[in-house]
Amino acid sequence: MILHSKCPVCGKKAIEKSNKTIAGLKFIVLECGHNITSVPTKADDISLTSEEGLKPYPYQVEGAKFVIEESSGRALICDEMGLGKTIQAMMVAKFLYDHNPNHKFLAVLRSGLRMQWFKEFQRWCGEDWMIQILEQEDQFVFSKAKGYIISIDLLYRFKDIDKWIERLGVELIILDECQSIMNHESKRTNCVRQICKSVPKVIALSGTPIKNHAGEYFPILNILHPEKFPSLINYQRKWVDTYWDVNSGKYKYGGIRDPKEFKEFTSDFILRRTREDVNDQILLACGNKPKRDWRFSELGKAVEQAYRATMDEFTDYYLYSNDSEFQRSSNILAYMSKMRHLTGLAKIESVVNFIEDFILETDRKFVLFCHHEDVMDLIAKKLEKVRQEWPTEFGAKICQIRSHMDMMERERQVEEFKGGSRIMIASTLASSEGLNLQFCSDYGMMERQWNPANEEQAEARFIRIGQKATIVNGTYFIATGTIDEFFSELVEKKRSIMANTLDGAEYKWEESSLMKELADTLARQNMQRFKL
Repeated sequence: MILHSKCPVCGKKAIEKSNKTIAGLKFIVLECGHNITSVPTKADDISLTSEEGLKPYPYQVEGAKFVIEESSGRALICDEMGLGKTIQAMMVAKFLYDHNPNHKFLAVLRSGLRMQWFKEFQRWCGEDWMIQILEQEDQFVFSKAKGYIISIDLLYRFKDIDKWIERLGVELIILDECQSIMNHESKRTNCVRQICKSVPKVIALSGTPIKNHAGEYFPILNILHPEKFPSLINYQRKWVDTYWDVNSGKYKYGGIRDPKEFKEFTSDFILRRTREDVNDQILLACGNKPKRDWRFSELGKAVEQAYRATMDEFTDYYLYSNDSEFQRSSNILAYMSKMRHLTGLAKIESVVNFIEDFILETDRKFVLFCHHEDVMDLIAKKLEKVRQEWPTEFGAKICQIRSHMDMMERERQVEEFKGGSRIMIASTLASSEGLNLQFCSDYGMMERQWNPANEEQAEARFIRIGQKATIVNGTYFIATGTIDEFFSELVEKKRSIMANTLDGAEYKWEESSLMKELADTLARQNMQRFKL
């Protein structure tokens, strides 16, 4: 199944011959001899403000305007991982809805990212911007929802896609990680084609739309602009390079034959920026501190029952126990530590997916900080398994820093990481001092420390003399609706207050006070759950 556009005049297959913009009007000349004229929408008032008062970077605003003004709402954003492709898509969705309340969206993404997108929409568009997560074909659809989120793996199992998409009544589809539809003939790809064929606006997001060869690029190009890419064979002949593979005795597809010409041909709907292109904008906002981002995931059925049972036991003990103050404090800490451990186990799959995407989409190294030994073991095993499937240039081995290692062994692991390895898994406490990681600029915090100063010390391993990157990126992995999220909100609220009152001075964290507030929050939130 390949999508085709029709000439609005003669009804023949629309194949673009040339296009140009004159006085704000875009003219597309078709091979049939007729023209398609479009008037780009102006997006001068496009903006967003997060609940913390943050605003998108200028390059993100430019990206959203590009989608609306240059591509008429059918675009591929290929920005490097970590530059905020999600925010740009959200800006477009909110702008279109604000100008037309019937302009709802459907975000199609990996199941593990549903909560991430839901949280980001709440953060940037406000909690009154109601988004519905869809989990089955016949699910009741809230008519007042401004948009919907669905897993791509669920979507292609639906029996009647056309009827379902018509029932939603969406005007915009957002395809996240669109490299997942690189197989031209797969059911997943055909399903995406089917929902996009009748929807006027489609935004595709990917840091790596081509993973193996340029032939994989065709499905998303055809979905976005069938008038430019109406035929797979013609695309392969014109744009895809080939080479003779000695081992198979066959010609194989390689990269784009003429990258410069291809970039010019697609410049009206494909946008790509690297971190180096926009470092100055990010640096102005972050100074010499790490740029912290948040990656949300669901708790997951495998852990949820154990977590809820522990939470209920904790709440009962916290509210009604008559133990001594010392015993009470000790038991409360034990309950909260167990909950933290369970959230660490729950996030493993999400974190592995994130690291795999990071390694395949960038050429940088990544350090993951963990607290529990068994969590580190499971992460290492899963990453090693997926690493075996990567080409050799994506890293020789996975390095580790554990609490039982002496300084000589830690230094040896750092040297190997500095060399051919691209992934390091490290104990947060074991990495808080004595290590130099200034050759790396990306890290993840998988399990929160009760004292944020321990995290800040680990972060300081990167911001040292010799760090060539202008930005150090930190990703905090959060399980929603758990101790993870409540603790992070508490810490970041205090950071925000202190940043406005201490004028840059270092804040001394009071761990006991922080733990008391966290315990109060947990008990209150759990009691609220029972009331509902």
